[in-house]
Amino acid sequence: MNSNPFNILASGAEAKVGQVFLANEGAVDNQFLSEALTQYSVGWKSPDGKLEATLRALTGEPIVVPKRFSFKKMDNAKAFASVENDEDVRAIGADFKLVTVQGTTVDQHTVSKGLTIRIDRDELNDNPQAEQDAVAYVKTLLLRGEIVRAFTGLSGAATGGNAISKTWGTGDSARDADSDLLLHLQTLADDAGLLPNRIWFGSTAWIKRFTTLRAASNSSVAASALLTPEQVAGLAAVDSVNVCNERYQGASGKSTLLSNNLVLLFNAQTSGVKDDPSNIKRFVTKVNGQDFAVFREEKAAFIDITVAHQSLIAITSSLGIGKITVS
Repeated sequence: MNSNPFNILASGAEAKVGQVFLANEGAVDNQFLSEALTQYSVGWKSPDGKLEATLRALTGEPIVVPKRFSFKKMDNAKAFASVENDEDVRAIGADFKLVTVQGTTVDQHTVSKGLTIRIDRDELNDNPQAEQDAVAYVKTLLLRGEIVRAFTGLSGAATGGNAISKTWGTGDSARDADSDLLLHLQTLADDAGLLPNRIWFGSTAWIKRFTTLRAASNSSVAASALLTPEQVAGLAAVDSVNVCNERYQGASGKSTLLSNNLVLLFNAQTSGVKDDPSNIKRFVTKVNGQDFAVFREEKAAFIDITVAHQSLIAITSSLGIGKITVS
């Protein structure tokens, strides 16, 4: 993926009015904190709440942590073990069996992230909402950045036999794409001891699923082409199936947030618990008590608006993360 998909100016570059650039540490100072714009940021949501919903569908509920924290990296399939042979039954006069949670304890910290946009004072005269519009725009960029991080992390964590390739073509290349999906889910469940509960299709992969199923000679298989993502989720016994059609403007033109031809399969719980068996988690540290804080620095001819947050998107277990590259 493009490392700078939003054409953001690097730190130290000369900024012009209307451009977005990396926030410097001095801008994120409580003397510049704007309570009014921060409250506006808290209430603002992307159109139809799509960006927020996408981020939650990828990473589960955000987990609020201090700046420095630790979590259990579930790197052993025994972390998903159950009870066998009445191991949970205590004999008279005996202690209960001691259970140890498998996995490596990882010390981490959330990362300070933020972007600044410059507004000319004359623009404020023409548009009294210019500062609020700037907050909404910058927060949109930050949310998209989190989504890109989540997709990139999940895609990179699927390796070896968990990353497979399939040709979902037409004619002689027509396949039962949903059978490919179900079989791979079972492989991933054997790897992790836990069935992935979420599936994400890139838009091209979803279209290829439709066209290859529709071209199938078996009428029952062909009928599956009309299943909605929700119906595919029911068929696969997972919590959700999603199709990513979101796009961002990169240096080379428009590109989807999730590579077009990928299908990602993984586990993300909604519990908000730090040490649950999710493959991916988003840890958040509150900034002045909020998920996002807005800082306003006045200059002679312009105003710099900085939107900042502290978070970490971590692959907390690579077990059972799968990827299908579709051609």
